[in-house]
Amino acid sequence: MRRRVLKIFRLRRLIEDQSGISLIEIIIVLTILGVSLVPISQLSIQNAQFGGRFVTMTRAIYFAQEIMENIIADYNSTDGTVGGYTNVRSNWPGTVSGAPTGLTGTVSISAEYALSGVNCVNVLVRVSGADIPNIDLMTLLVEN
Repeated sequence: MRRRVLKIFRLRRLIEDQSGISLIEIIIVLTILGVSLVPISQLSIQNAQFGGRFVTMTRAIYFAQEIMENIIADYNSTDGTVGGYTNVRSNWPGTVSGAPTGLTGTVSISAEYALSGVNCVNVLVRVSGADIPNIDLMTLLVEN
């Protein structure tokens, strides 16, 4: 009888001393990981898409700024053969060449109007692309 009692106590001690995780705990952890992995992977995909979109928008902004700076440099040209108000009005409207891949740059010049007795035009530079909003820059040129 005494032996039997000792066996029961040893068996109970073995059961109580067990450490580690059970099968049900492993199943629960795998289920939680499986359920949470899909949204996390979708977030990383969206992050990559938005990151690419913002890179394209930055390129569009720099391209619009470059066009506007070239127009202003052409307007301010003082070499006598190129530049000036009339040259900008006659040579710049339309599509601009040299646009980065996936972007289109256009220049629109308004009809001439008088502002405080001075002839002037509005110059609009618009850069557009497939997955970005239009980037618009506008300036006022006066006849010199």
